[in-house]
Amino acid sequence: MSKTFSLLLTEIRKNTRLRVGLWFIIGLLLSYVVIRLNDYQVQLQQTHQDAINRLNQLQDIANQTQWLERAPKVRALRTQLDVKFWQANTQGLAQATFQKWLNTQVNQAKMEKAHVRIQSTLELSKMSHVWKITARLDASFTPDSLHKLLLAMAKYPQFIVTERLEIRNKNRVARFTLIVSAYFQGKEA
Repeated sequence: MSKTFSLLLTEIRKNTRLRVGLWFIIGLLLSYVVIRLNDYQVQLQQTHQDAINRLNQLQDIANQTQWLERAPKVRALRTQLDVKFWQANTQGLAQATFQKWLNTQVNQAKMEKAHVRIQSTLELSKMSHVWKITARLDASFTPDSLHKLLLAMAKYPQFIVTERLEIRNKNRVARFTLIVSAYFQGKEA
């Protein structure tokens, strides 16, 4: 090993291009290290600045005095919103309840060749025990029956959102597709 090392040193002393190449490589490595350290410093400064901004925001919020005044208003608003949610113990009961309600409305509107099915159930991740139930209704189109159904949905006190209404006339047969969603709040376990 020492013989190989001494041969390498001898070659470096004799060959100017090899020395210049090694110095160039060492310079590139040092430049890379300096650039990485600079990037790390910039990242640390940004993190520090973000922490200072969050601290200032928290201090501003803590210095506000109207929190006690706002609390009853927020509770009242939450109560009003909670009344708008449909109620069910499980997702399956939520689906069945919404499908039954929708079938009842379809029958009262006297829709022909109507088919109601639940398409999806989405648990809203930020709110525990809140589900979005989406249903699809396909039926023959008559303006009067569709108007009755939409009016019933608009007047219903719980949340019902019409996501899509598509009316088509194919071969002189008018049909429509209605996609609606209801928001259910489950009982906490």
